[in-house]
Amino acid sequence: MVRLAEQSATIREVYPAEYTEVAVFITDLGGSTLLMFVLALCYWLTRRRESLLVVSYAVAGVSFILLLKTLLAMPRPPSEVHLVALSDDPYGFPSGHAFAAVIVYGGLLSAFERTRQWPAVAAVAILVTLISLSRIVLGFHYLGDTIVGALLGIGFVLAMNRLTRGDPQRGFIIGLVLAVPALILIGGTGDILLAFGGALGGIAGSRVLESLPALRSRLEGGVLAVIGCGFVFSMMLVESAVTALESTMVVTPALLGIYAVLIFGLIYAPAAVGRLEVGALSRSTTVSE
Repeated sequence: MVRLAEQSATIREVYPAEYTEVAVFITDLGGSTLLMFVLALCYWLTRRRESLLVVSYAVAGVSFILLLKTLLAMPRPPSEVHLVALSDDPYGFPSGHAFAAVIVYGGLLSAFERTRQWPAVAAVAILVTLISLSRIVLGFHYLGDTIVGALLGIGFVLAMNRLTRGDPQRGFIIGLVLAVPALILIGGTGDILLAFGGALGGIAGSRVLESLPALRSRLEGGVLAVIGCGFVFSMMLVESAVTALESTMVVTPALLGIYAVLIFGLIYAPAAVGRLEVGALSRSTTVSE
């Protein structure tokens, strides 16, 4: 009953199958790749400490939701209702996409102190709702999965707000603590290694956060975004190459290192770009963090 299977079937029946690509696009807004770029750009171009705090929430949230899904072991809807191919994650309750969307978009809302600005709250609520509905339409979740995932996301953000007290390093330490039992219970899957390596890289990167140079101009911000995105894309290519290897003894530690370097590099990127001696950057109007 909690999964609302009948209501989910109604939603799938109402949605026109010819618009499957639209549903795929919307569901990608709650996927790990796009959320990573959203957080990276927020960190590079806006308030670093607050953005990095939400990065730590996202890293910790990966282990939390995968642990919960594995312990509950509730399967997804049958494959015959899937509109597109699905990854090898067999469990559907609660929805990881709804959970992650709330953590990232809702977490940024909280960290940037916009929870009393109703247009911003409404925009996040609509986005999370659309992402959740797309998961049902594609046949990956039941309605109950997405509702519980979103509610858990809200609870997780509130709990992390209290536990971290605004310190990103605390968030990454919590992520590391959660990643250990997840690694033991689930094994060295890509997502668990991302959570473990990301927590290690985040702990190291948080130590240099206060020493990073302020953004000097909008032009420098553009350069930082381009170089930073290039770095992330290059790490994704390395990840794909390593994942293709057949030796688990090589792949597991390599991926752990890649994810640690990815998060540390994301954090340290402003220092690397700040060393660029470009006259236009130095002479441009200073932009506050």
